[in-house]
Amino acid sequence: MKNSHFHIKLSEFRFEFLLVALMMLIFNKIFISDNETYLRYIWPLNMVLISVASYGMFVEHSKPKKVLRNVLAACSIAMPFLFIKFGESLIFLRFLSIFFVIYYSFIFSEVMYQITRAREVRLNVIIGSFCGYMLLSMIALFSYLIIELNTSGSFEGISRVPSLIYNELSYFSFITLTSIGFGDIHPITDTSRLTVALFGMAGQFYMVAVMGIIISRFSADLK
Repeated sequence: MKNSHFHIKLSEFRFEFLLVALMMLIFNKIFISDNETYLRYIWPLNMVLISVASYGMFVEHSKPKKVLRNVLAACSIAMPFLFIKFGESLIFLRFLSIFFVIYYSFIFSEVMYQITRAREVRLNVIIGSFCGYMLLSMIALFSYLIIELNTSGSFEGISRVPSLIYNELSYFSFITLTSIGFGDIHPITDTSRLTVALFGMAGQFYMVAVMGIIISRFSADLK
C-alpha cells in the first residue's frame, strides 16, 4: 500500500523530479571540481535519482515496458561502479556510451509521448518539455562519445582522458543544440561533422515543435 502511494505521488510530480535529477546530473560538476569524488560518489547518486525518476514516468504502461524500464534503470545504477573497475577498457567505454544512448532515448520517447498527448498546458507540461531538451543533450553527448571512442581525434579541442572527455563533450552537446558555436571544440571527421549537424537541427526543430505544441494547446484552453 505504501509502495503504491509512493508510486502515485512520484508519478504526479514525475516531470519535476526528473528535472531535478537531470539538473544535478548535468550541472553538479560546477560545484564538485574533484573528478575522483564525482566518479565515486556523485555520479552513482545521480544515476539512482534518474532511475527513481524514470520509475515514476511509466505508470500506465504494459508489464513488458515496465520490466524494460527496471532492467535499464538497474544497469544505469551499475554503470558508475563498473566504470571505476573497467574505466580503462575501450570496449567497456563503448558499451557504456551505447547503453546510455539507448537509456536516455527510452526516457526521452516517454517524455515526448506524454507532453504531446497532454490536453491542456500546465506547469508540468512546460517542465516536461525542458526535461526533453536536457535528455536530448544527453543523447547527443553519448553519441559524440561513441564517435570519439571509435575514431580518436574526431573532435578537436578536447583532452584524451575518458572522464574529462565526458565533461567536455557534455558542454559541447549543449553548444550544439543551441547552435551557439564558440569554436573551442569542433568536429573534424565526416562522421562527427554530420552527427553534430544532425543534433544541431534536432535542437532547433525541438524548440520550434515543442513551442508550437504548447502555444496551440494554450490557445485551445482559452477558447
